[in-house]
Amino acid sequence: MNTPVTTASTLPEGYDAVTLEVIRMRLDSIVEEMGNAMIRSSGSPVITESGDFNTALFDPTGKIFGYSDYVQFHIGSGGVAVRNLVEVIKGEPLYPGDAFICNDPHTAGASHPPDTNVISPIFVGDDLVGWAQSQAHLLDVGGMTPGGFAPGAYDCYSEALRLPPGVKVFEKGQPVEAIKRLLLNNVRVPGPFWNDVRSLVASNNTGIRRVQDTVREFGLEAFREYVRLGFQLGEQVVRERLRLVPDGVFVADEWTEHNGHVNGLYRIHCTMTKHGDQVTFDFTGTSPQTNGFVNCSYGATIGSVASAVVPILAWDVPFNEGVMTAFDVITESGSLIDPVPPAPISNGHLTTGARVSRVVTKCMNQAIESAADEVIRNRTQGIWADSWTGGISAGTVTASGEYFVFFNMDGGGMGQGAQPYSDGLDCSGMMTQINNTLPDVEMNEMLYPVLYLWKRLNGASMGHGMHRGGVGHEFAWKLHGAESVVQTVFAPTGQVPPDGYGGGLPGGGSGHAIWRDTNVADLLDGDRWPTEDGLTTGNRQQLEVNEQDLTVGPRDVFVQWVAGGGGYGDPLLRDPEAVARDVADRYVSASTGADVYGVVLVEGRVDAAATEARRAELRRARLGTDPARAVPADAVRTGADACTPRRSASGWACPVCTAPLGDGDTWAEGARTTESAADARLAAYGVRARPHPDPQLIRLEETVCPHCATLLDARLRVDTTEAVVNP
Repeated sequence: MNTPVTTASTLPEGYDAVTLEVIRMRLDSIVEEMGNAMIRSSGSPVITESGDFNTALFDPTGKIFGYSDYVQFHIGSGGVAVRNLVEVIKGEPLYPGDAFICNDPHTAGASHPPDTNVISPIFVGDDLVGWAQSQAHLLDVGGMTPGGFAPGAYDCYSEALRLPPGVKVFEKGQPVEAIKRLLLNNVRVPGPFWNDVRSLVASNNTGIRRVQDTVREFGLEAFREYVRLGFQLGEQVVRERLRLVPDGVFVADEWTEHNGHVNGLYRIHCTMTKHGDQVTFDFTGTSPQTNGFVNCSYGATIGSVASAVVPILAWDVPFNEGVMTAFDVITESGSLIDPVPPAPISNGHLTTGARVSRVVTKCMNQAIESAADEVIRNRTQGIWADSWTGGISAGTVTASGEYFVFFNMDGGGMGQGAQPYSDGLDCSGMMTQINNTLPDVEMNEMLYPVLYLWKRLNGASMGHGMHRGGVGHEFAWKLHGAESVVQTVFAPTGQVPPDGYGGGLPGGGSGHAIWRDTNVADLLDGDRWPTEDGLTTGNRQQLEVNEQDLTVGPRDVFVQWVAGGGGYGDPLLRDPEAVARDVADRYVSASTGADVYGVVLVEGRVDAAATEARRAELRRARLGTDPARAVPADAVRTGADACTPRRSASGWACPVCTAPLGDGDTWAEGARTTESAADARLAAYGVRARPHPDPQLIRLEETVCPHCATLLDARLRVDTTEAVVNP
């Protein structure tokens, strides 16, 4: 039974706990109401259907004191935008009703140019109380490709109209007409663009009114003091939990795939140093910035770090600036995660930024797996798929002649990493997407000229394990009401999919294909619904990781599949009844149940004797001989203690059979490791990963107990000696 983590939360003398909580919850309600105002005033499905936005409140210096539960990595980009704005406009006149717009990753910290910030001052009388900030992905922001993602860009000047801090778009409550004309002259869909800008302003105005009401109710000095106290208490709780994490230095790598021009692998290297109640994430050693669109702005890097550490250590702490005070981030200017002009950035947050969250999770797993506190220990997890698989279509509606840009938010349907006590969530979204939703098929078909042929779970994406990773989904559509579209795609987690944890297997990757010259129209004309098996095609063209300027025609079918999360623990430790349910629910096939999980079913029921024999056979295959020890019938089959070797005075021990694993620096020194080409090995597990041109570059290392053959670790490794890395 888990014991709750205890934290001291004594209030300083003179403060009232009820008032503190009322103000805190009032601020939470305000940022949520701001989000509702944006949703109700925007017509963009990116906002209304999928919640790709954030709302926040900042103090006059740019510290967050209220943040909405939508997209977490905007914590970094929004914070950088407000602080840089404060610096840029210092000394300039500022009025109630002003609103500033910015989207430049280099000067305003934006995660990428479509994620546009509108920031408004909050006045109570003549006092500047703070800033209201709203940020959302806008459908188009100009540049070389519709939708703002530019795989073909070699510099930031090609990607979008770049708005630095200090551009006033509203003054005293009225649009600045010159700025409005400039903006609308540079975007493909001026009507939806301006409506979204107005919805961001409406969101801020809602927050301003509610904050003013709150200040008038409690008084300005009391409001400021309780906001400051909220910072202090958030920091205090996080530091208390950090003291429960063992001190040490923990190192991990992740890899960004394909920069838009070259199918290279770009390293994100993190050295995490934990001492007392402070953590430093040092990204020195990360690849230099590249001339492709995968560079991650500094603001998005900070937000990506927050996206990982907040749910791991501050899962129940109301977010404010104090929560992040215990974490220092070191980057190298000019690197992949802290680029300088002219580096292009239009997809850095969804590729490299997501890999930052993954590498931080890996480091945190290493640190907390040996914590004495059981609750902290059970914050370990399989790695999330955590990279957006994108498809943007642009063209003209046949009937109306209207130009459209379709940024399909189905790309957010990736799987969560498995957890110590449960399978990962299917189609959970990225770690940063607290309120991820997927668009309804009917909504996409109503708004855009497409017809879906199928939308289903992607069984080849799950990371198998004692608890399996959440699966992504896959779908296909044809044009319906347009003759052709120009297509942009990016599938940033295809070749290096997410690792599992504690013997859980990696998940599967993402990808796209265009099936050319199919019989889809003939089937529909004959009142037969097109299925994967029923479609004939001249060419099933698998697309590159990143491509632009593709054409999808009237007889083509566009297909996309999305990655799944890594597993948790050895698949042979999974409850056989859970495997039987998975087979019945068609998550896995009966053959996968037998070959990966070692569970034999007869007429859908577990055959206990045959399952025991099959699992013994699979363990024998891992060692090449009969294991010296059996897996105890009462072996723990849930939680971190089921799969993480722990060290005692006598050395390391297998968590399953308790046999010794030596007294080296790591338990792996006393275990047995094999490695093989990752894509081929994962295919044998029924998991799809995109082959790299060099099949030896990306390897899967599997480490087993030499006594009972329990799989204790399965991780992907990139051979950094190969020239293809970071070309």
